[in-house]
Amino acid sequence: MCGIAGIVGAPEGEGRAILQPMLAALAHRGPDAVGVAAGDGWAIGARRLAVVDLVTGDQPVANESGTVHVVQNGEIYNYRELHRDLERAGHHLRSRGDTEVLAHLWEDLGVEMLAHLRGMFALAVVDERSRTLLLARDRVGKKPLYWWRRGSRLLFASELKALWAGVGGRPELDDAALDAYLGWGFVPEGQCLARGVCKLPPAHALRCSLEDSSQRLLRYWQLSVQPERAVRFGEAVEEVRATLAEAVRLRTRADVPVAVFLSGGLDSGSVAALAAGTVMGPALCVRFAGMKSETRLARRTARRWSLRFQEVTVTPADGIDLLPSLAEIYDEPLADPSVIPTVLIARAARPYAKVVLNGDGGDEVLGGYRRLLLAGVKAALGAGAGVARGVLTPLAALLPARFHRVQEALGEAILYDAVGPAKLSRREIQQLRGSPPLRPPALEELLAASAGHDEPTRLRLLDLGFFLPGDLLPKMDRATMAVSLEARSPFLDHVLLERTSRYPTSVLLRGGTTKAVLRAAASPWLPRSVRRGRKRGFEIPLVAWLCGSWAPVVEEVLADPAARLRQLLDARALEAWRDWWRRPDRVRAARSVFTLVTLEYWLRRWT
Repeated sequence: MCGIAGIVGAPEGEGRAILQPMLAALAHRGPDAVGVAAGDGWAIGARRLAVVDLVTGDQPVANESGTVHVVQNGEIYNYRELHRDLERAGHHLRSRGDTEVLAHLWEDLGVEMLAHLRGMFALAVVDERSRTLLLARDRVGKKPLYWWRRGSRLLFASELKALWAGVGGRPELDDAALDAYLGWGFVPEGQCLARGVCKLPPAHALRCSLEDSSQRLLRYWQLSVQPERAVRFGEAVEEVRATLAEAVRLRTRADVPVAVFLSGGLDSGSVAALAAGTVMGPALCVRFAGMKSETRLARRTARRWSLRFQEVTVTPADGIDLLPSLAEIYDEPLADPSVIPTVLIARAARPYAKVVLNGDGGDEVLGGYRRLLLAGVKAALGAGAGVARGVLTPLAALLPARFHRVQEALGEAILYDAVGPAKLSRREIQQLRGSPPLRPPALEELLAASAGHDEPTRLRLLDLGFFLPGDLLPKMDRATMAVSLEARSPFLDHVLLERTSRYPTSVLLRGGTTKAVLRAAASPWLPRSVRRGRKRGFEIPLVAWLCGSWAPVVEEVLADPAARLRQLLDARALEAWRDWWRRPDRVRAARSVFTLVTLEYWLRRWT
């Protein structure tokens, strides 16, 4: 795991000089080593967090002739198999790590090498023979990569703060990205709050000329969702059981201690059980002070698999102390309240491990959100004689006939609720900003691409393509890398994604149950109380905190005439949120207030 940066279009000496502050801004991502390679019109560098091949794995790395240079952030989990194949093909590798593998793969395959990688990565390859730079990002966007071009120069970096260290100055805000943030609580893929900066999309590569910085974007992977009615439930259970076990095995490859985040739920419990034989660090679980502890099931899973259990207590005061730091940790504001326990549990894990496994992606890949069941009602209502074999047999049988007349309206309402703003509404954003927000381009593209699928399948595609790379993945990456901890997510293995994309809704939601396949697949690993339990995560008691010790913070942000928000938002509309707790939907109102508070702290740090 590392942080990477580079520049094209500057003389070698100047390129090296520009890289120094960029790499310094990434020190938290790689405290173990720093390296730079440069040539005519290019310079690339990396900060290394040593996880595999501790002695000879420093970056950048080159091929035998010194004409291909590589830096990467992430891990290529199948590097041992690729290493073996390269040696059989006559290549001579000097290290045992994964980055050098990329240099030799590029020699043989060029951009086609990306199809052979099983892992999480953001990488850069400089080929002096063809005078080309290639930037590439993993299939689902686990590792970040920003780039910026002006004139004949192109700069790239793992984090926005590093990119800005090379560009200089302060970012100008992008209005459309700001509207998207206010509505969804994150800045989606395809947009950036810093005007002129681009995020390399997941599953894409960018080819750039070393001569004039001209570039071409290409997609190297596309998840093809083609549900097959012939897939049987038992077949899916066995396939998920085997594929997840393999994904966990690959992600325990490390020359340093490995820990696990354990919420007590099905996803993280499955990962912990499958990794138990190789995990040397603790299984960590969050509890919130003053709230009823829900760590009992997590303790039971840890005890069952002889994992050392560690409980991390999070208090409202911890959250207040952390708020100003979130703007530094997260380059763009992220109004997901669970960032607070995620950052704190990462800090607690770091003294014991350099790698941590987690259950991220289980809901998105295997149908874990309850809104899929609601969307499935529409599918079941319209299934006619097939309902008996459909997704919601018990529920559909109880519905009165009049519900059949509203099946289309129900499906559209659920889909709209899923893709509509989850933080501030369109009307609220218009009041604050003076004009209605546009739907993010990434969301429009996903809606168009998913047309023709049933509603549950469309919602899964939106979760995978919009919410996952926009919210969940940046949350985990920045929280863990802020303390030099590498997070690995077995459920986001692309082989598992491809195999489960064949499963129809009737299999994924069998019997009106979310994650039905995983619940059955986990029977050898987890007790029934865990497999049948409700969804658990790191969600904070936001309403209670905002009404309690956080109230002065909220008042300061919403009422202070000097607040940075007032430079962007209507002051009267902003002050109306001071009485948020009087609103009928206090839970959604609390999320909206947290969105505004998070933005204020970001503006104080970066503008």
